[in-house]
Amino acid sequence: MAKKKDFHLEWNEPISKLTADTFGQKAQLFAANEFKRVMEPYVPANNLMLSRNVAITADASGGKISYNSPYAHYQYEGQLYVDPKTGKGAFTDGTRFWSRPNVPKRPSGRKLTYQTFRHPLATDHWDKAAAQSHGQAIADAIAKYVLRGLK
Repeated sequence: MAKKKDFHLEWNEPISKLTADTFGQKAQLFAANEFKRVMEPYVPANNLMLSRNVAITADASGGKISYNSPYAHYQYEGQLYVDPKTGKGAFTDGTRFWSRPNVPKRPSGRKLTYQTFRHPLATDHWDKAAAQSHGQAIADAIAKYVLRGLK
């Protein structure tokens, strides 16, 4: 079993000061796009809707990656959410699926199984999996970008 590796990036100045002083929004946007690129193979992609319905925004204080599909939260959490009364994830007529309106679902404790034919590394909490595997490469890319701007 592979050991988990944490990554930590230390700067001589607070990152918010560095990015605000150099590029601000540009640096944060670069970092968010780089992280999204590295996360892609870890995002569940049965039909690619989740991995393609993404918004990336940034300001001088940080970047944000938002997965906008209605089911993104459930995929990210990695467990089946069910109707508290019926215990079902959804109802179906064989063609379409639906849930009872205005009834919040609750986690069932049953783990989701991800198909891996499009994204072989698909998993829940894909940001953490990508950071675990590629954290140093992400940090290096950001540092290289910032250093290019300082020249």
